[in-house]
Order: sequence, then C-alpha cells, then structure tokens
Amino acid sequence: MIASSFRDCQAWKDEALPLSTSSNEASKLYDAILTQYVKWRNDETLGGIEGCISAIQTADPNFVMGHVISTGLELIATTSSPRLDERLASAVRRTVELASSQDISPREKLHAKAVELFSRG
Repeated sequence: MIASSFRDCQAWKDEALPLSTSSNEASKLYDAILTQYVKWRNDETLGGIEGCISAIQTADPNFVMGHVISTGLELIATTSSPRLDERLASAVRRTVELASSQDISPREKLHAKAVELFSRG
C-alpha cells in the first residue's frame, strides 16, 4: 500500500482533476509517479518510478492515465522509437485504445492524444 500522503480518488476530485479509476491505490501511485518526476528524485522507499509504474499497472490495468504516464515517460526518456520498438509501439496503441474505449474526461483524452502525437515525432 502506498503512503497516505498521496492523493486518492476523492482528493483528485476535490482538486477538480478527477481520474477515471475507482482504485485509490492507482490514484495514489499516479501521484507518487508525478511527484518523483517533478522532483527529479527516484524515491526508493516507494520502489522508485519504475516500481510505481509496475504497481499502477497491477492496481488498475485499464487506468488510462496510468498508461499515459508510463508510456509518456518512456517516450521522452528513451532513445528508442515506436517505429523501431514494437513493444513501445504496442504501449502507445494500448493507451490510445483505452482512451477511446472508456468514458474519460476531456483532459484525460487530451493526455492520451498527446502521447499518440508525441510517439509520431
């Protein structure tokens, strides 16, 4: 279980940034990933960014913003390209498919679209 200091579903709603997951664990992990990224600090007590990404996929495998952040971070952090790396291309496609098949907020749709566009260069 991730620390209680990170935002759960209700806390995101209270900030007018609702997430389309019912998993408080996924919401907190999303916050933990964002926090580590923004602070430019891999917090080993949380498992680092990679550990949190793995945990978020387990907490809610269909959480669009979980896919957005994990795929987006990989796209900006790697020298690989979805054109050359089928696994990365598949992650982009999965993110886009999830976004188009769920009732998510316009903000979340825009994040998924940004990942798609960024993957194309």
